[in-house]
Amino acid sequence: MIRQLQSVIREHIAANRASFLFLLMTFVLGVSAGAFTVNGLSTMQRDELSNYFQGFLQLFVNQNFKSSELLSMGLIENIKIAALLWVLGVTIIGLPFIYLVIGVRGFITGFTSGFIINALGMQGLLFSAAALLPREIIIIPCLIGIGVNGISFSKKITKGKVLQDGKKTGLKAAFLTYCLITLLFCCIILAGIIFDAYITPVLIRIITPAISL
Repeated sequence: MIRQLQSVIREHIAANRASFLFLLMTFVLGVSAGAFTVNGLSTMQRDELSNYFQGFLQLFVNQNFKSSELLSMGLIENIKIAALLWVLGVTIIGLPFIYLVIGVRGFITGFTSGFIINALGMQGLLFSAAALLPREIIIIPCLIGIGVNGISFSKKITKGKVLQDGKKTGLKAAFLTYCLITLLFCCIILAGIIFDAYITPVLIRIITPAISL
């Protein structure tokens, strides 16, 4: 089963290398923009964000958050993005907005990690590596994969490659494949969300005592 999933993903990547590259570049540009935005913040804005972040850490350590609640929040957040990418791929005209969604997601990642590192220095790098990196390594490639899947489906429709002899059988087959690949990436995203809900809080509680703002 795992080998079959790996085979599907490899074939998907091989068939859409250019789209993967462009969407990855869009994400990287978003991350860079987010990180540079942190440098543009005023001292007052940085202090406000620093106080908010400190309050978050204290609240996180002192209160016992249920992993089930974190899981629910993670599901809502990421499934919304995945569903949006899926819809944009189906609508065809939404293709350019796929790049926008991935770019904004990159901006959020860059701003969040950039602020933490800017505020905490090397301690922030350690915190980001423990609290953000594991989740992002799993979820981001999947979101990009869903975006590429949407781009590929849109291009097939616009070029008429999914129609066979004027019938809709080709369209149905392509749409089913589109949905199955999206579902596959969503299942992998779920693994990242579960990790973030059950493992990341433990890592944060271990690291937080060593952090001084």
